[in-house]
Amino acid sequence: METRSAKRRKLRNPEHPSENNSGEDRITDLPNAVLHHILFLLPIKSIVQTSILSKRWRTLWYTFPDLDFTTIIPSGTALTKFVYLKNLGNVITQILSLRTKLSDVRILRFCACMSFSGLHALIRTAVRLRVQELDIRVATNDTFNFPRSIIRSDCLRVLKVRSCPGFRLPPSRIMRSGFRTLQTLSLSFVHLDNQSYLLDMFTDSSFPQLRKLNLDSCFNLKHLRVGCRLLEELMLDNCSTLQVLEILSPRLETLKVSSCFNAINTDNTSFQINAPRLHTIVWSNTSITGKSCMQNLLCLHDVTIGFLARQENLDAAKLQNVSSFLSGFSHTEFLTLESPFVEIILKNNPLANIFFHPFVKLKSLELHISEIRGLASLLKVCPMIHTLIIKITNGLKSERRWNNRNVWDLSSTWEEQYWESQTNDLKPLLQFLRVVKIQGFSECENDIIILVKFLLNHGRVLQHLNLYPGDYNSRGYHRHEKFKSRIMGFSRASLDAKLAFC
Repeated sequence: METRSAKRRKLRNPEHPSENNSGEDRITDLPNAVLHHILFLLPIKSIVQTSILSKRWRTLWYTFPDLDFTTIIPSGTALTKFVYLKNLGNVITQILSLRTKLSDVRILRFCACMSFSGLHALIRTAVRLRVQELDIRVATNDTFNFPRSIIRSDCLRVLKVRSCPGFRLPPSRIMRSGFRTLQTLSLSFVHLDNQSYLLDMFTDSSFPQLRKLNLDSCFNLKHLRVGCRLLEELMLDNCSTLQVLEILSPRLETLKVSSCFNAINTDNTSFQINAPRLHTIVWSNTSITGKSCMQNLLCLHDVTIGFLARQENLDAAKLQNVSSFLSGFSHTEFLTLESPFVEIILKNNPLANIFFHPFVKLKSLELHISEIRGLASLLKVCPMIHTLIIKITNGLKSERRWNNRNVWDLSSTWEEQYWESQTNDLKPLLQFLRVVKIQGFSECENDIIILVKFLLNHGRVLQHLNLYPGDYNSRGYHRHEKFKSRIMGFSRASLDAKLAFC
């Protein structure tokens, strides 16, 4: 019987041209690792279908290490989809049971409706097959206990668990006994009824290799302390009962906090961080903490801040909390402030000049705003930016409508007088500002015209001013043309300034 190596030598022999063109199956003769890599690019349903080709391909399926069942999208009615998801867990368990100890599973991802016993049995089998990445999305009849067989795995690198209605974590002492090799951990819908203070769980002794941590919808979580030495990325989402967040991770590069902290009572909330390598922070739809302490954020590059809108009206004490929070990010180079936070500044204009420290390293400022008036108070603390991006939100569109008389009689408007009165205070900014982009002002051109005129008249190094008015209806075309004509007629302090209307 001719071996596969003999066949390959014959195919490479130029003296057998007829055999070279005989339609020989060369793909089948490739090594298992190469074929597994090719199959990885296909949906798992297609991979299963290849197993009927021959014993060779059946063996490839039985040894295929990357099982992603989330690529199967069931069709039909809601009932048929439910039946499919309910049976999928048993199917996966049967597939895993056909494997020998020599056929390890590298990746296992699935989304299914399962019983507690079925889920635990499936996970035990996956752990026995030395799974390295486990992504579980399940729906169960009730909350369940976190499978302890996962904790004992000495091969697991990535663990993602998302369930409905949720699951309970074992005690911290149990969690600390495993996960020696885990690098990525994502937990969603966690019930912490009996351990709302996670102070000693996410430490070096518990997760010595952890690089990425994602906690989503951790119910009753009140105090979280993260001190993993190798942690590079931390994401917290929908932890609305959180009161205290402490982070001490020397290698942390990215922090994202969304919809966290108690929005009703912020007096007892606090945020502390010491992360000398932190590069990016996103603080979105999250309350202002009563206390904040940021240390060693010397590598900060990109910051996005968006507070809850309900906290726009602040007294001096609470504005001081905002100042302490924002001052911790004074080393950043790129700053994005979403509408609720900008409202805090504009509605507390006199206090803003007192409390807010200048961002002397800031290069780019992006503002999502609903009000142009009073904007100078915010620009004063950003004296060295070279790029300014303004995105108008719906608030300004609905409150300030187009008025032809006001547009063409700019010299007598209060807004123009206001901007001219700020010239000296904004002089440092006007000596650095090179690029300005303004978006979404199709129904508030009056305010934008005044701002653009001021920037063109005083921006000595301005190079590009791009205007994106947004959607116009058919009747607004002529209005837009008049708007462009008026802008083009303004004098320019910089000979290099170029206008663009998009």
